[in-house]
Amino acid sequence: MGDTIQIKEQLRCKMQQLRSQKYSFHVDHTVFLLQNMFKLVTSTCKQGDVVACFWPLEGEADLRPLVNQLFHQGYKIALPKTPPKGLPLCFYTWYPDASMVVGRYKTIYPDTSVVAPDFIFVPLLAFDLFGNRLGYGGGYYDRTLQCFPNAKVAGVAFSYQEVPCVPTEMYDYKLPIIVTEAKIIHIKKG
Repeated sequence: MGDTIQIKEQLRCKMQQLRSQKYSFHVDHTVFLLQNMFKLVTSTCKQGDVVACFWPLEGEADLRPLVNQLFHQGYKIALPKTPPKGLPLCFYTWYPDASMVVGRYKTIYPDTSVVAPDFIFVPLLAFDLFGNRLGYGGGYYDRTLQCFPNAKVAGVAFSYQEVPCVPTEMYDYKLPIIVTEAKIIHIKKG
């Protein structure tokens, strides 16, 4: 177990460095990522469903144009609030003039009511084609996704974040779908 934790931390550092070097890639390719995310939501959800996105942290794809587009297409939007370590995320309703609050780890979420998502987009640092993801190390999404077993789930990444194999531990949640700027990847079970 200790080796896996150390390997994950090394991969986290490598991927954070790579992401900081890819700023121009993000600028050039975010529109394609958002198009694929929109296509996935509109093909799997109905209007009125709650779609959980995330406000961008430094280096992450900026989903704000997608959030606005989905809202204006009749979807309800939710953003996560990061609780103390060891607890799952809570999702709060977002709308264009919602008052926003800065939370833990510089995350931003609306000062509104809690809502249960029907679809959850998950940020990540790295992924493999087995559905494994490497997050930031807090386990928030692993815990959260267990709380919403009926929600549709998709990881959000750029294609350069794909690695041959993400090291995993027993409690890591496998993603069924990963959306990149190049394609929507449906992970085969088994």
